Formats: sequence, C-alpha cells, structure tokens
Amino acid sequence: MSLDRLSALSQIISAIAVVASLVFVGIQLRLAIRAVRASTSQAHSANYYAINSSIINDGELARIWRESLADFDSQDADAKVRFVALASSIFRFYESSRAQWLRGQLDPEHWQMIERQATSFASQPGIKSWWKLRRQWHSAEFRRWFEELPEADSRTMYGETG
Repeated sequence: MSLDRLSALSQIISAIAVVASLVFVGIQLRLAIRAVRASTSQAHSANYYAINSSIINDGELARIWRESLADFDSQDADAKVRFVALASSIFRFYESSRAQWLRGQLDPEHWQMIERQATSFASQPGIKSWWKLRRQWHSAEFRRWFEELPEADSRTMYGETG
C-alpha cells in the first residue's frame, strides 16, 4: 500500500472518529439536559412546598393571607408585614420559575401551574395592593408578563361562598 493510500485511509478513519465523537457528545448533552430539568423540577417542587408550608403550619398566617388577599388595606401593620413578606416570597418563586422556563430548564407542566396560580392571584385585591408596593422589585420582563395576565374571578380563591 502506498503512502498516499495510507494517508487517505487514516483521514477517513479520523473523520469517522470525529463523527462518532460528535454523536457521543450529542447523546451526553441530551442526557445532561434531562438531568438538569429533573433537578430543576425537584427543586421547584421543594421550593413550592417550603413556601406553602408556612401557611399550612401557621394558622394565624393563613388567616392573614386569606383576609389580606381580599382587603390588604384593612389589615394592621403587623399583618401587612407578614402578607407582604409572604407575597414577596411567592412572587420571587414565580419570577425564578419564569426565568427557568424561558431558558428551557423548567417543565411545561410546572410552568403552566405557575401561570394559572399567578392568573388567579393577579385578580385578588390584596395582591393588586401588594403589587403597587413591590412591582419595582421584579424585572421588567416579569412585570410585563404579570401585568398582561388575563383577569380571573377574584371572588372564590379558596372556595369560600361569601
């Protein structure tokens, strides 16, 4: 076999090896993306539970939350502080979820849940009052998204009848 033929053969083998390496890298990248999504999904659920557990485990905070959603202005100063802190935590979670979703790191199912919740909250009088106080704490993109959510029925947030 001549030197030219050996050179051509080695170039073909090298090209095949490069293609095989690229396929392998592509497979590894796909697996890494799945792992990131799974990790994000788990963290998303854990963060959601942590926020909700404060209401679940504290009856007074649950009452403040429920009453403030309906009428923030009628609350005393301490209740307002607790409501603002809780609403801020929830909306920071929403904004973080939105950023992850926009980057393709959050499953559509989780994002759709956030969007439905935010739509329900957006129509609540207490959230409207809170938003006036704290909207500037959020990114311009998040403010635009939240302010463009459709109106929802604000009367029965937790199934109450009146």
